[in-house]
Parts: sequence; structure tokens; C-alpha cells
Amino acid sequence: MPAGLQEVTAGRGFVGRLETGSDLVVEIERFCAEQGVMAAQVVVIGAVRRARYAYYEQDDHRYRELETDTHHEIVGFTGNISLRDDRPFLHAHGTFADASGTCVGGHLLRGCEVFAAEIMIREIAGVELVRMPDASTGLALW
Repeated sequence: MPAGLQEVTAGRGFVGRLETGSDLVVEIERFCAEQGVMAAQVVVIGAVRRARYAYYEQDDHRYRELETDTHHEIVGFTGNISLRDDRPFLHAHGTFADASGTCVGGHLLRGCEVFAAEIMIREIAGVELVRMPDASTGLALW
């Protein structure tokens, strides 16, 4: 096994749908906190009324926040749950397509307003994922 990788086992699985108008990031983190999910893989399919995302400036070690109020389909979403400040934290990247097929995306931020969102959360057992500051990247990584 390559250095830095750990073997894990699958824990509980959850599927469901978020309410129209809810915040995509907030609701996933809230659900995980309520269920005691501390490490997980998260997948979402659906659409948003508003998207908020960021691009990480590697040289400056800062996020450039972006947003769009145009309705978009969620055409890509991959994320994980880990612990940050002792709470479940969603780290996810999303790709959003508008009516013409033009895509935008990046690191998801709070403020993504759900139109429709079907979610699958697969808990990961046998590992503790805790985000800590990483000096070389400027990010909080596990």
C-alpha cells in the first residue's frame, strides 16, 4: 500500500433528499453532526438556484470566493466528511452546468441554495480524519 494511505471499512450508509431552498453544505454538515458521522464519502446529484464556490490561489494560500445566482445542474460533486474544530466538516468540490452547458465550479462554500438534491453518504469506519494546518499548502488537511 502506498505511504500515507490507510485501509478503512464501510460504516453506515444514508440516502435522502434535501429540501428546496436549504443550504447544501449546512444541511450535510448538520445531518452528519446529528448522526455522529465523523468520516464519510459524500455524493450529490441535483440542481441549485445559487452556487457559491471558491478557487484556491496556491501561491497566495488563499481562497478566491465566487458565486452565481443562475440556476445550475449539479453535474459533478465529490466530497468527504472529516473533523474540523471537533465538528463534522464537508470538504467538497462541485461542477455546475447552466442551460447552455457552460460549467463553473470549485471548492463548495456555504450559500449553495438547493433546488433539488439527492444525497448519498457512506460512513467510513476504522479511521479518524482530523483536519490540521499544513504549512506547505496553507490548507487544513487530514
